Amino acid sequence: MLNKIIKTGYISLFAICCLTTACNSQKKELQEKIEKLQSKAIEIPYKQMACWASDSVIAISPWYKAKLKLIHYVDSETCSSCYLHKIATNELLFRMEKLSDNIFYNIFIINPNNKAKKRLETDYHDKAIPQTIFVDSANVFMQLNPNVPSESIYHTFLLDENNKVILVGDPMTNPKVKDLMVAIVEKKLRKKL
Repeated sequence: MLNKIIKTGYISLFAICCLTTACNSQKKELQEKIEKLQSKAIEIPYKQMACWASDSVIAISPWYKAKLKLIHYVDSETCSSCYLHKIATNELLFRMEKLSDNIFYNIFIINPNNKAKKRLETDYHDKAIPQTIFVDSANVFMQLNPNVPSESIYHTFLLDENNKVILVGDPMTNPKVKDLMVAIVEKKLRKKL
């Protein structure tokens, strides 16, 4: 069953999970938002955002080579520092990057307000949060991607090599999303993680 789901391409476990527990009007709304998110490729304006990373990481820019990208978009309404502290303790996501030789890569796009940006700078320099972050102070990411719903539950998603959304949901909070994401990455790598 899993192989069939992966082979069919554009899947959305998040929608499937939500659709099984939601009422008809909620199901329709969820389905419409997922379809909207998957309606066109996601544009990632790397050069229009500040990139916080070491010179050695910037020199190789692994985000360009990644065939699978897990986008973590954190808008100004969300506590970006809180989110990144939680991510920093999640060994699976960073282990997947290393074991995949960056075929899988986490892309953190943060749209902080001024107060949050100052705290992020402190946390970043203290190495308390992930060490590659794109800071989108001008909100370019959302302007280029009007197909991304405004609700934060849709702000973590997996992209394929064509930047099309193939999985929606947060693998840190949803075990089913995590399992499917790992299966997708393993299939791409042709090896177990």
